[in-house]
Amino acid sequence: MKAHATSPAALAHYLNKGVRVLSCPTLHAKVIATTTRAVIGSANASENSTLADDGVVITDDPEIIASVRKFIDALTEITEVDQVFLDGAIREWEIGRAVPLPGITGRIRPEADFLPAPVTRMFVKHAVDYEPTPTEKLVLDRQRGRHATGGPAVKYQLDSLRLEKPGTVRRGDVIVFVSADDQWLYPPAVVTSDAMRVPRSGGAVLHFLRTRTDLPALPLTDAAKALTGLGHPGSRLRTDHYVRSPSLRAALLGLWEL
Repeated sequence: MKAHATSPAALAHYLNKGVRVLSCPTLHAKVIATTTRAVIGSANASENSTLADDGVVITDDPEIIASVRKFIDALTEITEVDQVFLDGAIREWEIGRAVPLPGITGRIRPEADFLPAPVTRMFVKHAVDYEPTPTEKLVLDRQRGRHATGGPAVKYQLDSLRLEKPGTVRRGDVIVFVSADDQWLYPPAVVTSDAMRVPRSGGAVLHFLRTRTDLPALPLTDAAKALTGLGHPGSRLRTDHYVRSPSLRAALLGLWEL
């Protein structure tokens, strides 16, 4: 978890599907056993493993399935992954940094690493003020408490984005918000969570965002002029859209010298 080699969101997905998940501090192998299959390989339950050259073997051989189950049952210091375990895992994951673990090439996030590298997905969206429900406030306050454990608290803060229905926004996306009156361009925010359904909301979802408190909002007109000078006269800052152009993404980040 600390090395960002295994995602607590992935473990939560398994638990929600009824999978029994176990953790062992000395275990390096990745093994899954079902009633009909055994999965053995190097891939972690993480986004990193979708980018790395990991490999797994999936077999329906009854002897191998039995051997995998026997291997799992013989492990010592087993911890059942439950909600309490996940709460601690999420706290470690969301600190925004990681420590290397032997044999694991994790994603190391130093303090200065605010944006994903590279930034491949960016949106321009108008900021919408809303009053969070009591449930949303409870979850948001709990998440803020997790972020407050270590790290540059005066530099980073946790915000939220509510969407009335699930959209294309996902973890790792960068969002540049525009004020509702089209007067201000706010500094980039990074999506740090998957979509979480808001209870009794009719399908609304909530994302958490990480922002930097040391970056100022810019007058929208000035920002548009600066982008025009950089070769982007059609920056469309007054329209919500997905920023497809890599050079425009770089120019937008450059407004804050990022």
